[in-house]
Amino acid sequence: MSKPQSTMGKFFSGLAKLYRGFRAVVLNLLFIFIFLIFIGSFLGQPPIVVQRGSALLINPNGTIVDQLTFVEPLDALLADSLDANITGEILLQDVLDAIDYAATDEAISSIVLSLNNLQASGFSKLGEIGAALLRFRESGKKVYAYGDNYSQGQYYLAAHADEVLLHSMGMVNLEGFSTYQYYYKEALDNLGVNVHIFRVGEYKSAVEPFERNDMSKAAREANAEWIGDLWQQYISEIGQMRDLEPAFINDYINNMDQYLAELFGDAAQLALESNLVDQILSRGEANDYLAAEIGTGNNAGRNDEFLSVGIMNYLSARKDSLGELQQSNDKVGLIVASGTIYDGRRDAGEIGGDSLQELISQARKNDNIKALVLRIDSGGGSAFASEVIRSELEKLRNDGKPLVVSMGSMAASGGYWISTPANEIWASASTITGSIGIFGLYPTFEDSFEKLGLNTDGIGTTELAGAFAVGRELPDLASNILQSMLEEGYQQFISLVAAARNMTLEEVDAIAQGRVWSGEDAFELGLVDNLGDLDAAIVSAAGLAELDSYEVQLIEQQLSPGQQLIQDLTNSVIVKSGIKLARVEQKTIFKPGDVLASFFNTLNADLNALLNYNDPRGLYLQCQECQPVLFR
Repeated sequence: MSKPQSTMGKFFSGLAKLYRGFRAVVLNLLFIFIFLIFIGSFLGQPPIVVQRGSALLINPNGTIVDQLTFVEPLDALLADSLDANITGEILLQDVLDAIDYAATDEAISSIVLSLNNLQASGFSKLGEIGAALLRFRESGKKVYAYGDNYSQGQYYLAAHADEVLLHSMGMVNLEGFSTYQYYYKEALDNLGVNVHIFRVGEYKSAVEPFERNDMSKAAREANAEWIGDLWQQYISEIGQMRDLEPAFINDYINNMDQYLAELFGDAAQLALESNLVDQILSRGEANDYLAAEIGTGNNAGRNDEFLSVGIMNYLSARKDSLGELQQSNDKVGLIVASGTIYDGRRDAGEIGGDSLQELISQARKNDNIKALVLRIDSGGGSAFASEVIRSELEKLRNDGKPLVVSMGSMAASGGYWISTPANEIWASASTITGSIGIFGLYPTFEDSFEKLGLNTDGIGTTELAGAFAVGRELPDLASNILQSMLEEGYQQFISLVAAARNMTLEEVDAIAQGRVWSGEDAFELGLVDNLGDLDAAIVSAAGLAELDSYEVQLIEQQLSPGQQLIQDLTNSVIVKSGIKLARVEQKTIFKPGDVLASFFNTLNADLNALLNYNDPRGLYLQCQECQPVLFR
């Protein structure tokens, strides 16, 4: 092939050579990097030794979740080399396993809660950790909590400790629970976007942000009920832990300005005098106090720090013993369904109708699995995908395998739809559930196009042809079709609930209409069978299957062989320690808790929801007001 003669040809030819050379260098470096890691993994791993008398250090960095969001193993490996947490998530079961095993472990003397980096998490998840901390204390071992400041979620866990330590410039930042949403009606009008709303249910407020500028009276009434229930649970538990009247906590919040003025603005002293904390100490003083209480050891080369072991190292050190706790051919299957429900396939952290159906099918066809527990932590999503999942669960139960649903922080709307085939439904008192209703949402942009001078015209063979083009006004024919399908979907929803809960359609309709309930109210209304955590649901499932001994088998999406190899390398202690030799200092540029970040995160989530909705008929079972409710 002749070489290009023109100047432009020579330029692009040189650019292509430069690109190919650069690509070759990068790929070779990546290959060498992975090869060295692979070789290092076979050189042996130094055992993790839990020194006798150690405190189990619980210092979660992120949000407590039922299921970790899927991350490509190579990305996770590279992130680990920089001590980065890609997802900002901590698996609830890891925390519970570590606490419960430590209670009987002679090497563990105590627990230290370091909660500065714990972010917003579901109330029920924190409740399960709080219950585990109480079980730990019943073994005669102490729990200490230390924080620079305490948010409401952080303080909830801290209150379960024997001693609560607070920094001298810190505060206990209690403010009460709230659910606030951004409303886009006026903004959409200004942009010329017409959002066509279809819904059934007086309380189905998921679409209100797109049709109103404020909360409706019905939504305000419903939200006040369930959020009030959760707040009463919070102040009652805090009061019990700290020997305070629940009314005192409301008074502390509502009159904080006056109490602070009396103490010249000293928030730490106010917390101490209010019996919310036991000591005010600087970081150094807190470490010295814990070192005197627990003892010292060689922690990261420093002998002046209190003796401790982190959760993940502790679980790694005890994994063989933990595995021996359950040995049986009979198994109770456990599937976690966490996140928004979408049509098709999704990775962990979201729910795909097809991918979850496959997991349920695996459990149904596995003769060793005698019962299934479905852990749901979802505000719903696609109506079609929800029905795909429900149908497969019904098939499993019809095959004679007991099905028990365990509701996490929320199992509402589509999350409740997929609960209906269960033999039993378990929830925590603070679970957000119900929202039995359905909606459709279809935006059109004819007014936006007009403002831009962009016109739409054409011809179709029927009245419906081209009706759903976003640049056209939605015709009545299309609107009527969508509304009819919506009403049929609502009737199907309440019929499923009525059959599952042994209620009449009228009884279900009276507590449906899209209304949200707390787990406690749902139990009283008959929407759930029992109040309890995941362990209680598993025990119940084993009882329904008449199992005396059993093993819990987690059923989850499998990695490809290549992904599995990289994940194994990621979990290699020697690889981690080797990579971290080259770690560079990281700086936090923007904290997730910042007000502006919170606004843009919410805005982004709402817009992503619009973009990612993929139900084939445009019908959704989703509790939008549940989404912002994280326990901060």
